[in-house]
Amino acid sequence: MRLYEELGLMKVSRTGKYRIYNQNNISQIKMIKEAQTLGITLADMVTLRGSQEDFDWKLVSSYLIEKQWQVEEKIKELELQKQRIKEYKISIDICIQELDSNL
Repeated sequence: MRLYEELGLMKVSRTGKYRIYNQNNISQIKMIKEAQTLGITLADMVTLRGSQEDFDWKLVSSYLIEKQWQVEEKIKELELQKQRIKEYKISIDICIQELDSNL
């Protein structure tokens, strides 16, 4: 959470050297953690926030659309790779059968 503060993703009140977390801070932490599970980096979040007090939600929305497109492209690539592996395995199995039949 210190890192989130250092990056400017959240501001935490202090009493002496102790941090005092309020409900808004807890919501911010949950949002940051959820974003990370979606593959959004802290650096991305810093960019989306910019020098503003809060996120530019239109920019966030556009970013999420782009992120979704990237995920869909990755799924297509993985499906193609899956099919190629399946075909390769079939060709290996055919070679094994041919070797077994020659013995």
